[in-house]
Parts: sequence; structure tokens; C-alpha cells
Amino acid sequence: MARRQVQAQAGRPNVIFIVVDALRPDHLSGYGYERPTSPNLDAFMASGARFAEATSTSSWTYPSNAAMLTGLMPSHIGVKDWASPPGVVPAERTLLAELLHDAGYQNVGFVTNYFLWPKFGLNQGFDHYDRLNGSERAEDLNQMAFDWLTEHPDAGESQPLFLYMYYYDSHSWYDPPAPYDTLYDSTYTGSLTPELYGHGRSVIAGELVLEPRDVEYLLALYDGEITYWDIHFQQLMDRLAAEGLLENALVVVTSDHGEMFGEHGKWLHGNSLYEEVLRVPLLIRYPGVVAAGRVSDTPVMTTDLMPTVLDLLNLPVPDGLDSLSLKPLLTEEPGAIAERPIYAEMNGEVNPTSISYGVAPRYHLRSIKEGNRKYILAFGVPEENVLYQVEPNSLYEGENIIADYPAQAEDFHYRLYSWFQLPTQFRLIPVMFQE
Repeated sequence: MARRQVQAQAGRPNVIFIVVDALRPDHLSGYGYERPTSPNLDAFMASGARFAEATSTSSWTYPSNAAMLTGLMPSHIGVKDWASPPGVVPAERTLLAELLHDAGYQNVGFVTNYFLWPKFGLNQGFDHYDRLNGSERAEDLNQMAFDWLTEHPDAGESQPLFLYMYYYDSHSWYDPPAPYDTLYDSTYTGSLTPELYGHGRSVIAGELVLEPRDVEYLLALYDGEITYWDIHFQQLMDRLAAEGLLENALVVVTSDHGEMFGEHGKWLHGNSLYEEVLRVPLLIRYPGVVAAGRVSDTPVMTTDLMPTVLDLLNLPVPDGLDSLSLKPLLTEEPGAIAERPIYAEMNGEVNPTSISYGVAPRYHLRSIKEGNRKYILAFGVPEENVLYQVEPNSLYEGENIIADYPAQAEDFHYRLYSWFQLPTQFRLIPVMFQE
């Protein structure tokens, strides 16, 4: 009997959960980008739903993924953020994979990026969880999954499958293989190379200064990485379809954070809470349940994915989460979610021996966005507190308008204190708010 027939009788779909590291939505053609970077993803997800404004809870990998898989803000989980080492997700925190395992799923994960390795606790609930060393390409990650499928020809027959794929390609270094390395810029003759830029540390330190033409080339390399990944996304979908695992499957595609290319004088990620580094793509496909072609403009957070997947599977959603199921936005059912504040956070690093010291700020940051206004709180550095009007496109945040709207800044400040349960000293209103 075909897998999909047994699966349909079991009544639960397979779940394919895909995360692409450092992927900006405004560099995907499906989000309106002028370059055709993601034609396969665009075509596949045309039968699903797209969220126009999805925000990660943090601007770097470990806390954002921990939040995505628990439905909790990083600081509420108990992870240490940028500390060295950042610690392990506490065993008492329940991850999506654990709940799916309890519901009868066979859970299989294939990951890149050091901070997804089992030592950090994100593998809780998986029956099989394998990793690459951290910088291999999409074809290598796919091959791991394909090898596992070959070795397990009965996968998806007796129990539904939860397949978690974590790709690294759009993360620095930006060095796509040919022909993607020259796909979007074949005329550059400058001195910048993927090796010279590396993880951008020399640019951040001011040792390497990029001219506008260099940045154009850097963006072309980044876009080439995306198109290279898009090819291998389609190969994964083709293999899953051939195995009978894609029929009636719930597919999620997102990222852990965005990336900076000189906006606000910043590069890479993990250094700020600007929109360029917090906005992520979010696409959900579930034929027969999620309306094809739906686009939701309601701002959402990646923490919402854990309860959303459970709700779409008609499984209980735990109490006490910092998130909401997005099912009402995905289906024709009543009960659409009203707009709510969108929160994000990241911790600074003061330890000079930490690998993050050259990237992270020296103080913690928390942000709240509501409507078109966004407030960022800098712990212990009140002169760095800012209020922005968020514009539709990058640069999303422009002029700091905190002096013009002290009452709104004060309101946001108190709400950040409440949401994040900040220490007493950060409840105090900075002098700049007082008229």
C-alpha cells in the first residue's frame, strides 16, 4: 500500500519544517524582489500562504531557534543568549518535536550551524538528529536526508513523519558555487572576495571599507546563495513527492533572522534589533486546509509557529506560551487574530574572549513594535533608547523621533518592562521622556 494511503487513513499529515539561516524576505522574488532568486519556492508556495510581516524574536541563531521551537521568548526560556557558551535549553522546556513525538510522530532532523548541534538541547524529542559541521551546502544536507530515506523505506507508513531541515547557505560566507557566483553580477572587477569578507569581522572592525560597488557585489553573492538553495529546495520537494511523503503534508518555510548589508552602519546579524535583521520569510502550505494564495498582512512572530503547527494538526496547544496559533489567519475559520505588539530581544557581550565580542553590542536590547511605531530599549544606556516610525521597505527605521513623542516612548518602555519582566532599574523612565 502506498505511504500516502496509509497516512491518509491514519488521519495525520507529515510535517516538513524548513529553516534557512540568515534569509531576508526582501531578497526573495516571491516577496517582490526584483531578482528571480527563488522561483521554485515561489511556485511551490503558490498553493499555500505567505506572511508579509513575520518577525524573529532575536537577531541571531541560537535564541531565535529556541524561541521558534518552544513558543517562548528567549529570556523566558532561560537560555543565556550571547554568553559563552550560551547554555542548553532547559529540559523542563517543551519543544515542538517532543509534543509531536508524544502524538505519534517519527521525528527526524538534519541541521547545519554549530548552534543547532545536540549539545545545545534543540534535539529534544527527535528520534534521529544528525548534523553537518556547520558550513556545508544545501546539497550536502539534502544528501543526508536522502540517505536516511533510502535506509528507511517504511518512513511515513506506520506513523506520520516530522522532518526538520536547517540550511546554512544564505549565512556568511557568501560564496555560492558556479554558476551562482556570477549569476547576478558578472562584471565586478574589484578586490572583494568571499574569502576577504568572510564573516564580516574586518568590515565591522573598520579594517575593511567597502565601496558602493563592493556592496553591490556582496549582495549579488548573497542572492546567488539564495538561488542555489532554491534549486536544492526543489530537489528536496521532488524526493519527498517521489517517496509519497508530500501528499497532504504540512510544509513550513522560514528563517531564524535576517542580515545587514550596511544599513544603519551594521553588517551581518546578532548586533541590533533593526527590521533588516528581524524580518524573516514565513510560508505555510497545507493543501485542503490552508487557502492557496493567501497573503496575511497581520504582523506575526516566529514564536507563533510552535502553536500553529499543533493547532493545524488538531493537537492541544500548551498553556503559558508567549505566542498564538496563526490558524485563524490561514483558514476560512472565524476568529482572525487582532494585531498585537511584536517583541524582540538580544543580549550584549562584554567578555573580550567571546567569539561574539566583535559583533554584539556591549549592552542588552529589547524592542516592541506596534502599528508603524517601534521602540528599542538599550539596557543602562538611556541615550541609546530610540523610537522609530517603521517604513514599508528597507531602510525600515529612519529618524529617531523619541524627542517628539515622549509619551509613546514612555508607554512602550513600561510595556517592555512588563513583557520581559525586566529588573527594577529598567522600570525607571529615562530623563529624556520627562517633559
